[in-house]
Parts: sequence; C-alpha cells; structure tokens
Amino acid sequence: MPLTASDAIVLKTHALGDTSRIVVVYSRDRGLLKFVAKGARKTPSRFGYALEPLTHARYHFYYKPDRDLHLLSQADVIAATGSRLTDLERLAHAGAAIELIDRLVWGEEPHEELFDVLAATLLSIADAPMSALPAITIAFELQAASLLGYRPRFDACASCNGALSRERLFSPARGGLMCDRCAAEGGVIALSADALAGLSLLLTRPVGEAGDYFEVKRSGEILRVVEAFLRHHFQRFQGLRSLELLRSIAVERPGRVA
Repeated sequence: MPLTASDAIVLKTHALGDTSRIVVVYSRDRGLLKFVAKGARKTPSRFGYALEPLTHARYHFYYKPDRDLHLLSQADVIAATGSRLTDLERLAHAGAAIELIDRLVWGEEPHEELFDVLAATLLSIADAPMSALPAITIAFELQAASLLGYRPRFDACASCNGALSRERLFSPARGGLMCDRCAAEGGVIALSADALAGLSLLLTRPVGEAGDYFEVKRSGEILRVVEAFLRHHFQRFQGLRSLELLRSIAVERPGRVA
C-alpha cells in the first residue's frame, strides 16, 4: 500500500462514522478518487481547508488499486477557493463547475487537460467581474464536453456535413447546427444571432479568458441550449442544482445565468 500524491480539487464530502469524513476529489493523475480522512470531524484543524469543496490541494494518500476508498495521510492546500467566495452568485457558479465534473466524469480515468480547465475555471470565478460569471460557466460546460469527446459542431451540418440553414437551427441530440433538410426531422432549437456568436466564442477561447468577454449577450438562452445538449449526451447530467437559486431570481436580475 504505497504512499502516493496528486493534485486534486474537492467535489464533495460525506460524514463517516462519528469522527471521520469521506472526501470525493477530482485528481490530475487518477481521475475521481475517494479519500477517508480519519479523525477529520473530531479534529477539524488536522486537514483544515483541504477537505472543503472547491479546495485545490496536494493530497498524500495510501493508494489501493483494488479498493474504492483510499486513506488520506496529509494535504497541502494550493488554493482554498471556497474560502474566497463570499457571495451567493460566485458560490453558485463555482458549485456548478464541480457539480458538472461529478456528473460527467466516471471512475479513476485521468484527464490532465480537463483538470487544468477546472482549476482555471475556479480561479476565474473567484477573480472575474460578476458580470463575467455566465460566460465562464458556459465556456467551462462547452469545453469540458469537448474534452470528453462531445464537441458541438458549428461549421457544417452535424448530421450530414452539408451547408447550414440560415435559420441557425441547433440540434442538442445530434450535437450541432443543422441544414434545412436535416432540421426538418425535428428536435431543433432556433438560435438568435447573439447566442450563436456567444457559443462559437466561448467554445474556442480559453476558459481563463472567458472573463474578458463578459459582454457576451443572451447568456440565459445560451445556457439553456448547452444544458439541453449535455442532457442528450451525458446520461447522469440532469441540469445543475447549484444554479437553481439563481434561476429563481432571473426576472429581477436579467443578463445573469439563471
């Protein structure tokens, strides 16, 4: 049972018995992992912020290849992002990012690029202007899906590779824009010009730069389209609970993801 180490970001935690805690993380080297942090509830100072959701840390643990749980030995915090987020909107968007990973990723399958995109997204959410948060969330959703093999197509018909309809018709099930003939089969969403421009922009620019494009228009429309796309291609994705509260106040605060 060798002692190993990996950078990881905490997705969620659960109580274990009276004194310990199970910590679910997304690691750079091993994908999803579950740690047992013995005594963490009895002596919270032992691991400090390292067990809090959204924290990025270097975790030292006893890895058991044939086990679901691995014993946590030590943790060195790199970025205690959760402790920096003091308002509901930032917390909701950061929560949506780790919730998305929890829904889209399976098991101990490392994906270093996806981990780096998640880390960059959380830092951007902490530092960007409030008005940039919708763009960052949408960019992360699009790019996470792309890295996992489901990149939306905007350059030609996603079904037949033909010329696109001038009506900007998007099929969540078929994963991209449609030509008029394929769109006639149904299941399409007509996009506004602003929504299509935003989708194209946020798909291709680094997530860390999405905050520079907070002027992206129709973010609510774009988010609904992206979530419809994710529902069709990822069985465990049924929306993001972390954004439900923001949706409930969308009428009072137009222009925000809600």
